[in-house]
Amino acid sequence: MPDFAKQKLRSRFEAKLLDAGAADGHAAFGERKSDVIGTMSGTIVELGPGTGANMRYYQPGVKVIAIEPNPHMHERLRAQAERHGVDLEIRSLRGESVDVADGAADGVVGTLLLCGVDDPAAVVEEAHRMLTPGGVYFFIEHVRSPEGSRTRRLQQVLRRPHRWMFNGCRIDQTTADLLRAGPFASVELDEIDRGRSAAWVRHQIIGTATKAS
Repeated sequence: MPDFAKQKLRSRFEAKLLDAGAADGHAAFGERKSDVIGTMSGTIVELGPGTGANMRYYQPGVKVIAIEPNPHMHERLRAQAERHGVDLEIRSLRGESVDVADGAADGVVGTLLLCGVDDPAAVVEEAHRMLTPGGVYFFIEHVRSPEGSRTRRLQQVLRRPHRWMFNGCRIDQTTADLLRAGPFASVELDEIDRGRSAAWVRHQIIGTATKAS
């Protein structure tokens, strides 16, 4: 099978998995998402929104610029935005270079994002650049499990097949360190162990990074 056909197949498979996992994500993080995403107003940039799992949390009428390079996500993303009354604009760009002006975003959202981009540090810089002073970047990420743990050993075994199957997703990043070392004035995060049911992505972080006022 040609490479482009494999990429297309994986992209469609990924879209279906995101839809299937939306209920689980809502059960685990829905309240936190509502507390942050649900209070955002103005113009919001969501990086890598996939099939639109976060659309349910936005206030109706909020303007969301969705940076989603995978076209196989767009139909489902539009449907979710319409269902929840979100004013959606999709731009087929990568998160490392976004055509949103400096300080033009009142909020930025990125959930399960930095694991799958080519340059996570550049994406964090872009999120910071786009935000208005005092603006908040809300994130959820799965991260490297503790060294010496069974899950960490499993990550080492599955790192390459997982990345191939899920279009470049890396399961062993130290994303908390990346965020803390980034340009934000403050980073507040919680480390979450989702338990055995989450398999090799059981260790996750959730929180906010705030741009200086």
